[in-house]
Amino acid sequence: MSLARQFLREMRPFFHMLEEPFGRSPTYLPALNRMDPFQEMMSRPAIDVSDKGDRYVVDADLPGVPKENVEVRIGDNGRSITIEGKVIEQADQGSKATSSEGVPPAAEDATTITKLDESATQISTERPFTRNVSFTRTVWLPRPVDTSNVSAKLENGVLSITVNKAEDKASTVIPVN
Repeated sequence: MSLARQFLREMRPFFHMLEEPFGRSPTYLPALNRMDPFQEMMSRPAIDVSDKGDRYVVDADLPGVPKENVEVRIGDNGRSITIEGKVIEQADQGSKATSSEGVPPAAEDATTITKLDESATQISTERPFTRNVSFTRTVWLPRPVDTSNVSAKLENGVLSITVNKAEDKASTVIPVN
């Protein structure tokens, strides 16, 4: 028997450990397999922080979040920016969905045509009837910011926050002789 074959046979248990780092099959964690990737995206929106010399610009992706449901706070003596928001969507209460055969929508197949009202026919429904998602993100800044001059703008699903850097009063320039 070759040395390589014997080596691989002895190392096989270690290779299995690397493939299954928790000692179990990945299907053992059922909650992770059923997790909606879009739910994760909305519970932790993507944020970019840019240093523009005398100010910081923070851009956060908040698709579908109205500006009335967004709150921006500067805390920790100007060292952090916290963005909180929520998305609350409900089905139109005036149009109760009934199937074309009179079967309740919950008992139907996704391909069954559903009548919402006389003018519209729902062919497929993948979005939930109600959705309630809230999120909080805190960004730590390298330097404190001036809390008196902050602008926040939500446009096309992107929240853009511009804050000026605070003067660093703790440092003093000392001339060298």
